[in-house]
Amino acid sequence: MTSSLVRGLSHKPRRTSSALPPTVRRLLSGVVVLASFMMANALFLVMIRLAGLLGWEWLTGVPTALPRFFQLMVLTHTGIGLTLAMLVVAFFLSHLPVVWRRRHRASVLSGLALVLVASTLTVTGLFILTDAASRDNRWAWALHVLCAAMVIAGYLQHRYVNRTRPLPRQTRRVMVGIVGVALVLVVLHGLGAADTGLTPEAQLALDRGVTVGAGSRDRARPGSEEDFVPSGFVSPASPFFPSPATTTSGWYLPARIITRGESPETVKEEVEEEGFASDSLIGAATCARCHQDIVQQWATSAHRFSSFNNPFYEAAVKLLRDSSLVSNQWIEAHVGALSQPAGATGAVKSKWCGACHDPALMFTGAMSGDLDRTSSEAQAGLTCLACHAIDKIHDRTGNGNYNIADQREDPYIFARSESGSFGTFLHDAAIRAKPAAHKERMLRPFFKQSEFCATCHKVSLSPPINNYRWLRGQNEFDAWHDSGVSLNASRTFYLPPEKRECQDCHMPPEAAGLGDLAAKHGMVRSHRFLAVNTALPFIRGDDETVARIEAMLQEGKLRVDVFALNSRGSGSTVMALDRTQPSLVAGDSVTIDVVVRNLGVGHTFPGGTTDSNEGWLEFTVSDERGNIVASNGLLGEDGVLDPMAHVYKSVLLDANGQPVLRRNNQDARVTVFANVIGPGSADLAHYALVVPHELAGTRIRISARLLWRKFNADFSKFAFEYNRDGFRAFDRVPELPVTEIASDVITLGVMPLPPAPSVVAETDEASWVRFNDYGIGLLMEGNSRAAAAAFAEVRSAAPDRVDGPLNLARAAIAEGDIELAYTHLRDSEARESGDARAAWVWGVVLQEDGRYQEAVLAYRRVLEQFPGDRAAWRNLGRTLYLDQQYRAALDAFDRVLSIDPEDRVSHYHRMLCYRAVGLDAEAVRAAEAYQYYAIDEAAQALTQSYRLRNPGVNLMTQRIRVHPLEVGTPR
Repeated sequence: MTSSLVRGLSHKPRRTSSALPPTVRRLLSGVVVLASFMMANALFLVMIRLAGLLGWEWLTGVPTALPRFFQLMVLTHTGIGLTLAMLVVAFFLSHLPVVWRRRHRASVLSGLALVLVASTLTVTGLFILTDAASRDNRWAWALHVLCAAMVIAGYLQHRYVNRTRPLPRQTRRVMVGIVGVALVLVVLHGLGAADTGLTPEAQLALDRGVTVGAGSRDRARPGSEEDFVPSGFVSPASPFFPSPATTTSGWYLPARIITRGESPETVKEEVEEEGFASDSLIGAATCARCHQDIVQQWATSAHRFSSFNNPFYEAAVKLLRDSSLVSNQWIEAHVGALSQPAGATGAVKSKWCGACHDPALMFTGAMSGDLDRTSSEAQAGLTCLACHAIDKIHDRTGNGNYNIADQREDPYIFARSESGSFGTFLHDAAIRAKPAAHKERMLRPFFKQSEFCATCHKVSLSPPINNYRWLRGQNEFDAWHDSGVSLNASRTFYLPPEKRECQDCHMPPEAAGLGDLAAKHGMVRSHRFLAVNTALPFIRGDDETVARIEAMLQEGKLRVDVFALNSRGSGSTVMALDRTQPSLVAGDSVTIDVVVRNLGVGHTFPGGTTDSNEGWLEFTVSDERGNIVASNGLLGEDGVLDPMAHVYKSVLLDANGQPVLRRNNQDARVTVFANVIGPGSADLAHYALVVPHELAGTRIRISARLLWRKFNADFSKFAFEYNRDGFRAFDRVPELPVTEIASDVITLGVMPLPPAPSVVAETDEASWVRFNDYGIGLLMEGNSRAAAAAFAEVRSAAPDRVDGPLNLARAAIAEGDIELAYTHLRDSEARESGDARAAWVWGVVLQEDGRYQEAVLAYRRVLEQFPGDRAAWRNLGRTLYLDQQYRAALDAFDRVLSIDPEDRVSHYHRMLCYRAVGLDAEAVRAAEAYQYYAIDEAAQALTQSYRLRNPGVNLMTQRIRVHPLEVGTPR
């Protein structure tokens, strides 16, 4: 009791009987009873929280199955708290006039302070039900708890400064009652904590003797331990075969787990009107109540439009289901085990796509038979729970190699309430009051890792799908992992200062202006998943998303540099044309070199479906009036690209030597070429022309533009014609947008004979990167001598950096000049001793020179800084094998396979090592693995005839691609 309050006390004797009127006494009794229960309830919540911190799951229940009794107590806390607040207001309004007339200063002051604290308690409690559940408003919860403690202390203070004190035995009874009620609540909670929370389907599976988790169990193939089992293998007995995806229950899941939300009738009407569901937020309606910003972002994403709401994909999967009718032993085993209808081969094979594109169809069993494209399941795409219900990644082989947790329902009460109902309000209030279980289920730690993206952005085809052999498909994960971007590749030409995950680029922080409860400092991870797919937003008229994608592509992702000029007349090469400004000579045969550098793409450019994507260089030479006198890479009036263009794509052939143009990769047998640019690497395009005599005395404009179109003309035409239902808004093939990613222009003068004097490039510190990029491009195409000239300019321009001498050593290795490589490496050591990237080059040189023990030391130095460098582990293993250290070599190759289980080179060397130590069974298994992942060299014969018929394709198969330009009539 403070001295001020003591001075304010009346000198009249204290009374033990209340002076309050009967009505006010009844109000006070109600307040005391409810307040006592609130204290017991709060004590109970604190005890359960403490048990959770101590890990007492026997009392708290597992984090992902929040006991319903606990939720009821949380909601009771809220309901009774609001009731108590109203009673306190009524008591205050009735009691204040009486107290005020008595002029008892201590009572008035302590009472007003109590009312202020109680008001703050009420306001923070209401705030917790709305915005305070966000990370940025945790202060409100802390203030609420503090005010609760202050209310108790304030009430006791108020009573003891008053003339009427509570009797000690009354106080003891109340306190004992509070503790007793709290303990009873704890006991009741503990009795309900053992509830499994299984879905009815999972419980039925248990009752039938199906083990929960059978989906994972079925991945083990029966047979001898000597049998080779491919990574990512799934038994034909799995209901989702040939997809390696599983469910925890081991069986189909109810559609509500993925597609809760929009009514089927609304979805059907939208599909019948527009061709696909573009407005219905299938599977996201409940999420939008708390995560407005995230849902709004997801609604525009390619992830949302991944299934039959993507007419391009629908055409490809429809073709797979309609035409892939040749069965095999695996398909027959699956059909027999699951009692599938006869002739279901195409439907079964389409499940290979299902885990990544059609989870709502595949996991519910709908994909095994005829499909209703107007159903919610077909139009769902990747819903919120299609990703956030994943609780396990089986391995790094991709193809949807994950497990989806279907054995437990939403742990919060009233989870199936109609949207907008009181039950929905209570459900959301329970989540806001206790979000830990929600976060535990919805935000797994691996969601922040690139391995999570690899489950679908790494693809292969296997014999059950193509009736042929294992083939690699798109693979953004390994392209990222085996690069400088992930800090896993010592041989990278450029090493960024920090590691970047997939999520750093494709899910950058974005302002959460709608009040998303997941916001941290006003930002959420963007769920737009922006990449390069401009086709999907274009066909639904989403110009904003198209603009966002184009802006992202133009934010320094790639660079185009019209960099060098090679003259046949003078026999010289001039670099950095924008600075040196050489003059062309009329009649001279020249080659202009264009460098395309991957600056900011964390995997190859392009990525994804490179057989249907289309990136290319448009190269033009124009006169002073802007008329094009020579060109390469222009689009025709029909939208078809110049067949002689320098392209960034792949060309695949089927067993008949015909091109795979319809995303029918199940028919692919061989890759004719795949021209992509790795992270931090560069590509060169050479354009050859004879300088026209009529341009003498003028200046010409040389332009190069890197252009992008999501789908090429052939695939767009196929998709439109094969899936007219999906393109109801279009009367003809959509003309997809063409995006300029980067460009460069230079202007040079044309001189008459005799030849102009040679021009020497001037280099400085700021330009060394451009020379380095040019050298990288030359080195990549095998022109090591020209690369050495460019790298010499790097050494001159940046004398303090290791890049010049280090890359000169690489060029010397490519030339086979070991001694020169040693010289350049010593030069690099003088500039920066012990550099791990230089250690990689040292290892390669020493290995080539037969100095195996020293090479081993070099590779181990690499692995100190780059422990995830698969190439370093692979080379270390090879060097140890050559040095006859077979056991150590096996350990190194095992490390490679832990990074990439499908690395055929490691399987081959494991076979050699096992043979060397006499482990014949293991050697046989390693040989089977190598044969499974090996390249079918005989299939290359299919490319010869096609290359002869297609000069542009044949040109792109060459290591050095020189595009001849024909000078024509200006246009």
